[in-house]
Amino acid sequence: MAKDRVIKVKVPASTANLGPGFDCLAMALGIYDEIEMKLSDKVSISVKGEGEKDIPQDENNLMLQVTEHFFRQVGKPYSGMQIKVKKNIPVTRGLGSSAAAIVGCLYGANELLGRPYKREELFNMASHLEGHPDNVAAAFYGGFTLAWKEQADAKALSFAPPSTLKIVLGIPSFDVYTIRARNILPAVWPKDDVVFSMSRACLLTAAMVTKKYDLLTTACQDRLHEPYRGQLIPGYDEIRSQLLKDGALGVVISGSGPTILAFVNKNVDKIRKTMVDGFKKHKVKSTTLLVKPSPFGVK
Repeated sequence: MAKDRVIKVKVPASTANLGPGFDCLAMALGIYDEIEMKLSDKVSISVKGEGEKDIPQDENNLMLQVTEHFFRQVGKPYSGMQIKVKKNIPVTRGLGSSAAAIVGCLYGANELLGRPYKREELFNMASHLEGHPDNVAAAFYGGFTLAWKEQADAKALSFAPPSTLKIVLGIPSFDVYTIRARNILPAVWPKDDVVFSMSRACLLTAAMVTKKYDLLTTACQDRLHEPYRGQLIPGYDEIRSQLLKDGALGVVISGSGPTILAFVNKNVDKIRKTMVDGFKKHKVKSTTLLVKPSPFGVK
């Protein structure tokens, strides 16, 4: 626990659900937050980049809270931590920003304290803090991930990401907070809708693992959350339909939204323009990013 030791952590963004894989499927994305951590006699945090004006830079910051929680779990005295963040993951846009913060800080604190926990234990801890394991799995392990729970423990499998697949993100300039996106969902679903989405989730997993991307248009269909969360995104159904006509392989809401994600292998510029124009038609400003799946998780 040398106080002059500095740990630098790199952790990817993530997209959860991927359409029908509600709360279980996710993929790490090639956008990374960089976190620098150092033991200190006081608590301090500095955030530069995405959301720096909105993210608390005091004791209310999630990263500082996670770090203090970790020390309590280990049973070590906590006098403070100095954290510096270069934030590249958009905040409250359905791209795993909070999962990256939790995973990055747990991983860094574990290194500073001599690795008292194994990676699997850290993943389970992060899942409990986040509330669900999908984004956390992708942030920890990278690639295309499947997460589930066995009693109180979170488990995950990671597959090599589809290296030839590109992803266009349409990121609108408004927030959708996870709690609101969950509250809009029904308490129960019709059996036919559950079976429909289960079949698509299985097909999506098979398509990713076997690299049969022509199946993605069907595999990305969902009836469990997208019909409801789509109501929170102006023009979603219209934009999605046009993106598929323009050659997108599959289109989904990223996480709980409002970012729209399109899997592509052609017509990238046209698809990016369709996203911007589609949002603009509904008086929403937006930006687009072209990214690839991240082959690695936190490191």
